[in-house]
Amino acid sequence: MNYRSVVAFGTAKKIVDPVEKVMSLRVISEHLIAGRWAEVRGPSETELKATSVLEFLIDEASAKVRSGPPLDDENDYGSPVWAGVLPLQVQSRPPIPDDNLIGGVAVPDYVLRYDARLDGRPWHSSKRVDIGAYKKS
Repeated sequence: MNYRSVVAFGTAKKIVDPVEKVMSLRVISEHLIAGRWAEVRGPSETELKATSVLEFLIDEASAKVRSGPPLDDENDYGSPVWAGVLPLQVQSRPPIPDDNLIGGVAVPDYVLRYDARLDGRPWHSSKRVDIGAYKKS
């Protein structure tokens, strides 16, 4: 089986200061979808209380990667059983608007460019998409 594995050792500390917590959530959000944080409302006090943020200082880490074809015993190659690699892939798909979204709100550029950060080729056309057209009647 091909795999990627990371083991990290260190000490985690819960971030409890509300300002530091919001700043940390902003960093995480902007890392995932740059530009989103500035467009949405900040977290409410209730949401902040329900969310834990940990700071993790890595003291030691190791990584292991296995890739390539199977390495079966020589005797196994004489068996009438399929062997090989079944590649798996995770990729984003076109955005699906919330059913409760008000009409006329365009999909933001940072969403349209989301795939481009991976390989430089966004899945969409170059023109903006009006998600109001996707709304259910």
